[in-house]
Amino acid sequence: MPPDRLNRRRYDFYAPFYDAMAVILRPARRAALDRLALQPGERVLIVGCGTGLDLDHLPSGVHVTGLDVSPGMLQRARRRAARLGLTADLREGDARALPFADASFDVVILHLILAVAPDPELVARESARVLRSRGRVSIFDKFLPLGQRPGVLRSLLNVAARRLFSDLNRHVEPLLAAAHLTVVSDLPAAFAGRYRHLLARNP
Repeated sequence: MPPDRLNRRRYDFYAPFYDAMAVILRPARRAALDRLALQPGERVLIVGCGTGLDLDHLPSGVHVTGLDVSPGMLQRARRRAARLGLTADLREGDARALPFADASFDVVILHLILAVAPDPELVARESARVLRSRGRVSIFDKFLPLGQRPGVLRSLLNVAARRLFSDLNRHVEPLLAAAHLTVVSDLPAAFAGRYRHLLARNP
């Protein structure tokens, strides 16, 4: 599989001001992590950890691993972890081929990645592979409701959006079904439900 050079370059460029762009989603991100009810000792993988914005809301006592394609993002995530006093294994890698053994984690966090990653079905499948049986997955992103087709204007906007930051027209349900993940809850998270928070489990 060829490396994801486009996303690496794009997010290296965004890294210095990514936190400022994402601040509007901070309350929704925190609510998603609160719903996970993480317990001390749980092994948590953050796929597409970016600058480490999820680290701000994790409870003490969990074992954190993060992976991102962008060295620029990871540099900032490591600095954030140090400021927070967290011990976290933050490494560069491809979400489509996670460098971890099967059933390595109790929880996988997929926040703002399934709508931006190439081959999102592979990302979902890999996340399920490294998750233990009955493990939890937190998905927070923008998705079209199942069965809804984008209008002409949205389709035109998506041509530019896909190159700049994200696919506006993805459906999450087929991705989770392909990974055999069972949705436990699906709640509106931000922007009148355009962003959703889904909690899923590995069978």
